[in-house]
Amino acid sequence: MTKIEFSAKEAASLQAHFAREKERLTTELAHVQLMLSKLGAPAKKATTKAGHTPKKRGPKSIWGAFILKRLRARNRPMSYDELIADAMSIHKIPQARLKSAKASILNSAFRLRTVHGKIVTVGRPGKKDKLVVLTKWVEESGALKPEHAKAFKSIMGGKAARVDMAGIPANPYPDDED
Repeated sequence: MTKIEFSAKEAASLQAHFAREKERLTTELAHVQLMLSKLGAPAKKATTKAGHTPKKRGPKSIWGAFILKRLRARNRPMSYDELIADAMSIHKIPQARLKSAKASILNSAFRLRTVHGKIVTVGRPGKKDKLVVLTKWVEESGALKPEHAKAFKSIMGGKAARVDMAGIPANPYPDDED
C-alpha cells in the first residue's frame, strides 16, 4: 500500500470536509430516527453486546471435609483405599458409583494437599504405597509425631520417609482453619 502525504493546507481542507460530513450525517440520522419514532416503528438502540452473567457454581464438594473428619476420627494415617471404602459405607454409595466417588475423593485430597496444605502423603523410602496424614501430625523436621509414626509402622511395616516441609503450601484461606 502506498503512503499518501498531504500538505498542511490539504490536510486542513480534508479535516474540515470530513467534520462537515460527520455533522451532516449525524443530523440526518437524528431526523430519520425522529421520523421512525413518529411512524411507530420500534426504536432500536445501537449498543454493544453486553456480557452474560456467568452460571452460579455448583454445590461445594463434601469430600474435603470428609477426608479431614475421617483422619481426625481414626487418629492414624489412612490409605486412599480406606478413605474410599469409608465414604462408600458412610454415605451409602452404591458399588456402581465407585469410580465417581474415587475420582471425587482423589480430587479433593489433591486440593487439600496442594492448595490448602492440610494433608500430606507419607510413604516408605523406595515404596510406591503412601498414606494420607494431617499436616498437624508432622513435626517441623518432617518426621511423623511419635504416636502417628507408631501407627504408620504397624500399617506399612517400616519407618516413614521424612516429608519436605518447605513443599507444603500455606493455607490461602487462613480464616478457614479447621
